[in-house]
Amino acid sequence: MFTVVAGTVLLAFVHALIPNHWLPLVAVARAERWSRRETNTVTLLAALAHVLGTVALGLVLGFIGKELQEEYGEVINVAAAVLLIVFGLIYFTVNLPHHHHSSQEDVSAFKRSKRRWILIFIVMMFLSPCLEVESLFLSAGAYGMGLVVALSVIYAIVSITGILLLVNLGVKGTNLLNAHFIEHNEKRISGAVLILVGIITFFIH
Repeated sequence: MFTVVAGTVLLAFVHALIPNHWLPLVAVARAERWSRRETNTVTLLAALAHVLGTVALGLVLGFIGKELQEEYGEVINVAAAVLLIVFGLIYFTVNLPHHHHSSQEDVSAFKRSKRRWILIFIVMMFLSPCLEVESLFLSAGAYGMGLVVALSVIYAIVSITGILLLVNLGVKGTNLLNAHFIEHNEKRISGAVLILVGIITFFIH
């Protein structure tokens, strides 16, 4: 149980670092000269949409995991661990980076009202759930919906806080990480986390 929670925290943190989750917000905030309050408001709405999209799917998978646990008992624990390892290997070996355009070019190409920018970010973030995290929700279902809900809250807190922090740092011009490295190795990092969680879950559940 602890390994699933720890894995969720790690993946939420890794996904918050993905440039596509915060760099466009930084670019637009600078180009449109938004105030700090406006930037944080739009960022919060976009981050909430992202979390909602991920958690909605996660709750469904968690319920499926719960039903499978009740039906197949101990077998599902082993199956969940194996699935985590398989998904981890897929992400680690494929390692397809998120498609990323130059945000500054996107912003300079056209101007939008603040309302339209908010709509763009909300739709974009809602439709890009963190799929790697979903396998952890499925595994958590074996422990009951209580853990699934707890993971949803943990994921939301870590993701929203991380995105808000990175946007604020980006607007100020602070660069604490290599965005190019994160963008091109995010799948590999996520895959490694899933493999590790799967191995530990296989022996301890």
